[in-house]
Amino acid sequence: MEESLLNRENENEKWHNIKCCYRLSETEVACFIKLNELGKPVTSQELAGIMRFSKTTVESSLRRLIDLGLVVRKKLEGSRIGRPKYVYSLPTDLWDKVKVDLHKCAESMRNTKL
Repeated sequence: MEESLLNRENENEKWHNIKCCYRLSETEVACFIKLNELGKPVTSQELAGIMRFSKTTVESSLRRLIDLGLVVRKKLEGSRIGRPKYVYSLPTDLWDKVKVDLHKCAESMRNTKL
C-alpha cells in the first residue's frame, strides 16, 4: 500500500515537473500523459474520443507538444483520396530529451536571482 502511494506521488511529481519545465497547459499535460499510457500511435480523433475532449482541443495540444519535441506526427500511407490521416506518438528518445531539459530547467531556476 505505501509503495503504491509512493509510486503515485513520484508519477505526479514527474508530470508536475514536466508541466512546469515546458510550461504546458492542463490539457497539453493530459494529452501527453494519455499518449504515454496508450503506448501506441493514435489519431487525433481517437485520442479525443478516449479523453472526451473535442478534436480541435486535442489537435491544438498536439501541435504544441510537437513544437516542443514531446510528440511526433506520422502520416499514414493509404489509398484514400482527401485529407491525409496522421497518427501521434511519443518519440523513441523522449525520456532522454526530457531528462536533459529538466536538468537545464532546474539549473535555470537555481541561477535565478530573487
